[in-house]
Amino acid sequence: MEITACFNDIYLPSESEYQPLLDFEEAIQNQSPFHNLNQLTGEIKRGFLDYVRQGIMLHTIRRFRLYKDKFKDFKAYCEQGLGRQHFYCKQIIKAASICLRLIKSGFKILPNCVAQAIPLLKFAAVDAYGDSPLESKWQEVVDVVPKERISAVTIAETVDENPEPRLQQVRMKKSTYAILAKKAAAAGLSFVEFLDRIADEYNPRDDDDDEEETVTHTPEQLEILDELDAEFQGESAGEAIGKTDKFVAGLTAKKLSTCSQDAIKSPGRSGDVSDSS
Repeated sequence: MEITACFNDIYLPSESEYQPLLDFEEAIQNQSPFHNLNQLTGEIKRGFLDYVRQGIMLHTIRRFRLYKDKFKDFKAYCEQGLGRQHFYCKQIIKAASICLRLIKSGFKILPNCVAQAIPLLKFAAVDAYGDSPLESKWQEVVDVVPKERISAVTIAETVDENPEPRLQQVRMKKSTYAILAKKAAAAGLSFVEFLDRIADEYNPRDDDDDEEETVTHTPEQLEILDELDAEFQGESAGEAIGKTDKFVAGLTAKKLSTCSQDAIKSPGRSGDVSDSS
């Protein structure tokens, strides 16, 4: 039995829907004729484009209404016959059409899955002159992104004509998210707007700036600084945002630098420092 026949058996009906996969596993692992790198590599590469075959078959079933004797419509066929969402099946069809166009245009590097083809859909429309930016966009991907790094994300980032609004996911603890969401609501901002506000207002000192003068504090001066810090720390972040439209939590030291300098700039008797507070 040749390996191609074994692969074809996967798609043939059988008593058990998944039995051919088990038979295939046994054949590959235990039968020496299949222990051939070139043969297996070819089949693996072919498998990367199985979504194209699926798309062609789905398109044929939908176009000729091959489902009509058993299912009410194509949607019912997808959900009941295949156990897949109607939307996803349509995405497979669209992705397959994208890949087929690229094949016919002579490309050797192709999208390996539905997710990689989807970012190209918006460039597939053909104008009145029969032109489409699809091929040029994919050529840009091939030229810019190393073959082994091509993914749905790198494709989208390369072909996106307006990348600035693209959102990135950030992992954080639920408790942290809850605190930030509460502060955002208190400030009358959306969660994203609140994070943007924090980013805009947090400007660490540049390396090129002159270093701040080092000040040696007496115990009395440190006590005053602790009291000032307690006052700022005790102030509600939500109230602070409402009053000053600035984010306070985490930036206390920045505000203290101005307040504390007047209290400790010129060293003197402890009584003088206390009076200045």
